[in-house]
Amino acid sequence: MTGHAPTETEKWRTVRFDVLERIEEMPSLSRVVTEFLALARRDVYSARDFEAVLSKDQALVARLLKLANSGIYGRSRTVRTIPEAVVLIGLEHLKKVVYAVSAAGLIRHALRHYGYHPDQGFWLHGLAVAQAARVVAEASRACPLSPEEAFVAGLLHDVGKLVIDEFLDLPAGSRATLDQERDAVGLDHAELAEYILRQWNLPEAITASVRWHHDHTAGGDWALGAASLHLGEVICRHWRVGYVRPIDLGEDVPREDCAGVMELLGIPDAAWGQVIWDIRQRLVTLEDTYAGA
Repeated sequence: MTGHAPTETEKWRTVRFDVLERIEEMPSLSRVVTEFLALARRDVYSARDFEAVLSKDQALVARLLKLANSGIYGRSRTVRTIPEAVVLIGLEHLKKVVYAVSAAGLIRHALRHYGYHPDQGFWLHGLAVAQAARVVAEASRACPLSPEEAFVAGLLHDVGKLVIDEFLDLPAGSRATLDQERDAVGLDHAELAEYILRQWNLPEAITASVRWHHDHTAGGDWALGAASLHLGEVICRHWRVGYVRPIDLGEDVPREDCAGVMELLGIPDAAWGQVIWDIRQRLVTLEDTYAGA
C-alpha cells in the first residue's frame, strides 16, 4: 500500500491534548491589534480614529504614556493624553509601538531550547523580524502584506515556540529543530502558530504567512507574504539579533543568500543596499525604542 503525506486534519490528530490545553490557557492578543490593522487598511484615517481604538484598553494606554514620558523622546513636560502621545511619537511609529506593546506580555519570555539570549532574546528577535519584514513589504512590488500586516506577522512568527518549549526534552540552551518540535508535540512551531493566530482572529494574510514562513514555496496564495517573513528572518539571523547581546549590525549580509527570494518579491538587485540600510536604521535603536514596552 502506498503511503501518503498527512493532511492538515490528520496532523492535528497527532497533537497532544495537554498541548491544546496549554494553547487554550494562553492570554489572547489584545483586540486593539486587530482594530488597528483594520484601520490601517482604510484609505483615510486620522489620529482621532486610533485614539478611539486605544481608549478601549486602559492598560495599553498607561504603558504607551509611560513610553512617551521616557527619556527616548526628550520631552520637557509630562505627556498626559493619547493625542499628545500620538503627536510626540508620530502615527506610524505609534502603530508599531502598539503592536509591540500588545504582544509584549505574550512573547517577552525566556525560552530554554532555542538558543535565544536569556535577556529578552526571543522578544528582541521577534521585534527585529517585524521591522525587517515591514521594510521588505514596503520595498516589494509583489508582497500581498501591507507594511502593518508584515510587522505583526514578523512579531508573532515564532509564537508557537512559546508552547513547544515547555514540552521539549533537550539540554537547556540547545536549538530545537523542526523535526524535534514535531516529535515533541506533533507539529512544528509554524504549524502551531497558525492555530494560535486563528484563535486570536488575526487576518488570513498574517496567519497564512506565519504558517509558511519556513516553506514559502508551499504557501499557495500567501507564498509571497511568507517569503517576506522568510527574507526578514534570514537577514536578522545573519546578524544574530536576539541570540547575542549587544546587537551588532556591522557585518554585511551577502546579497546572493537572498537573491532568489528578492526576485520572487519583485525587489531589484539595485535596491538591495537600500533595503539593508533601512533595516539597519530600524534595528540600531531597537532596544532603546521598545525598552518600556
